[in-house]
Amino acid sequence: MIEDHVRVEAASELDVAAVANLIAQARAWLASRGIDQWQDEVPMSLLESDAADGRLFVVRDGDRTVATVTLSDSDTAIWGTTARTALYVHRLAVAQTHRGLGLGESVLDWARSQATAGSIPLLRLDCATENRALRSYYAQRGFRHVRDATVISSDGARELASSLYEAELPRL
Repeated sequence: MIEDHVRVEAASELDVAAVANLIAQARAWLASRGIDQWQDEVPMSLLESDAADGRLFVVRDGDRTVATVTLSDSDTAIWGTTARTALYVHRLAVAQTHRGLGLGESVLDWARSQATAGSIPLLRLDCATENRALRSYYAQRGFRHVRDATVISSDGARELASSLYEAELPRL
């Protein structure tokens, strides 16, 4: 549960730099562990577009941005076209200062509540297949491994192995 002093807000264009910084921190942390996830830079134009379209969210602790997540209603690049309606979680990143405090889990719970409130039956996400710790984390939080897929990096330069997960959500 997100604590009272920590709040989730729709991001604005003014938040994009802070979001890019959080993602850069996460990229460096993953690289330091030899994990090839998020090693391709996220274009600022994508973050700006997500903010403008209401898909980008920030988590604030007081006036500090301490986490970010993007929610979308499709992900054909990774999941293909599917018949079931789902909410897709992208680019969930937590500041190094707040790592290990349960904030990532709280953000996932918040995303679940957003999907449930919208009568969306599935919450989906993906991660690098080689990221065993994150795969275990998702499984422990009720996400079921659906399949592994090969995806193309955003710049089209390389193929990436991705593991796809989903959680069935209760109907209200």
